[in-house]
Amino acid sequence: MAAIKRILFLADINSVHTERWVKNLIHRGYEIGLFSLSEKKTTWIDSLSCEYHCVGVNQDKIRSKKRFSKLAYFSSFKELKSFTKDFNPEIVHAHYASSYGMLLMRLKFKNSVLSLWGSDVYEFPKRSFLHKKLFQRILNSAPIVCSTSKDMAREGALYVKKDFHITPFGIDTDRFKPTGADHPLFTIGTVKTLEKVYGIDRLIHLFDKFQSQFEGEVQLKIFGSGSELDSLQLLVKDLKLESKVHFKGFVEDQNLIEAFNSLDVFVALSRRESFGVAALEAQSCGIPVIVSNVGGLPEVVSSETGFIVDGNPIDTGFLDNALEALNKLVDADFRKAMGAKGRSFVIDNYSESVCVDQLLKVYQ
Repeated sequence: MAAIKRILFLADINSVHTERWVKNLIHRGYEIGLFSLSEKKTTWIDSLSCEYHCVGVNQDKIRSKKRFSKLAYFSSFKELKSFTKDFNPEIVHAHYASSYGMLLMRLKFKNSVLSLWGSDVYEFPKRSFLHKKLFQRILNSAPIVCSTSKDMAREGALYVKKDFHITPFGIDTDRFKPTGADHPLFTIGTVKTLEKVYGIDRLIHLFDKFQSQFEGEVQLKIFGSGSELDSLQLLVKDLKLESKVHFKGFVEDQNLIEAFNSLDVFVALSRRESFGVAALEAQSCGIPVIVSNVGGLPEVVSSETGFIVDGNPIDTGFLDNALEALNKLVDADFRKAMGAKGRSFVIDNYSESVCVDQLLKVYQ
C-alpha cells in the first residue's frame, strides 16, 4: 500500500482534541484538511499549513433533543462534497458519530474512519427508536470505527457487531508536567464542567466529611463552569463551607497546567465518564487522583497512580470509600511517590506520541 499523506478530518474546529490531533499529524508530515460544522472561534489553525472550511451551523439549535434536530446537518453536505473534491484526501476521518458521522455516511468515501467521542454513543441512540436506528446505520456504514475508550467500545457493541479500534486522546506530557508549586494549604480539587453527570456535588460532600476530621488547614478548588454552578454554590453555603471551597471558573487551555499544579489531590467522582482526559492531565502533572469506578475512568488510573472508588453512589459507602482514599493521600511522601508513578504511567501509555502511533496503525 502506498504511503498515506492526505487525511480529511470532519471535526469541530473549536475542540481542543481536534486541535491536538491535527497538530500532531501535521508534525508527523501528513497533509490535513479540516471540515467543521461550527463557526470558527479559535486561532490555533491560523499558523498551520492546513486547509479548512467552516460551515457555521447553529450548534445550540442542533444540540437540542428534538427528534429530528440532527437532520439539519445534511444541509451542509453539498459544501462537504465540494471541499472533499478539492482537497482530494486518501482517508476521511469523522469525529463524533451523531453529527460528522451522518455526513460521512452520506459521503460514502471508500477509505473512511469514524471515531466515537462520548455522548454520541452514551446518549444519542437512547433518545428514541429512530435515533437508535440512525446510530446503527452510521456505525455500519463506516469501514473502520474507533473509540476513545474500551468502555465506549463496549457501549457501541450493544448496537452493532463490529471491531472497535481503541484510539485514546493523547496528553502533551511536555506541557502537562509538575511545576513544583508551593501549597500553603492541603488542596483538593477538580477540573470539570459543572454538570450533574460529573458529580461535583459528591466531591463537595466528600470534602465536608474530610475537613470535619482533618486537623490542619484544607481547601477545595473547583475549576470549571456549567449549569450547576448556582446549585453547587448553594450546597456549599448550606454546608457552611464558603471559606474553604473556591469556585475558580472556566480555565483556558493555556492555564490548565497551573490549575492542576495548584492541587495536592485531583478528584473526579463522575456519574458517567466516557474517557478521563482530566484525570490523565492531572497524573501527567504528578498529581495523584481519586476517581469513581464508572465508564472510562478505571482505564486511565492504575492502583499505583491513584484510587478507583467502588460502592453504591446512593449510600454512604461510596463516600466512605472515597474518604478512606483521601485520608491515605494526606501523607506527603506517599502522595509524591504516587504522583511520580502517575506521570510515568501517562508517558508510557497516553502520551501524544503513543496515541498518534495507535491512530496511524488504524490508518495503515
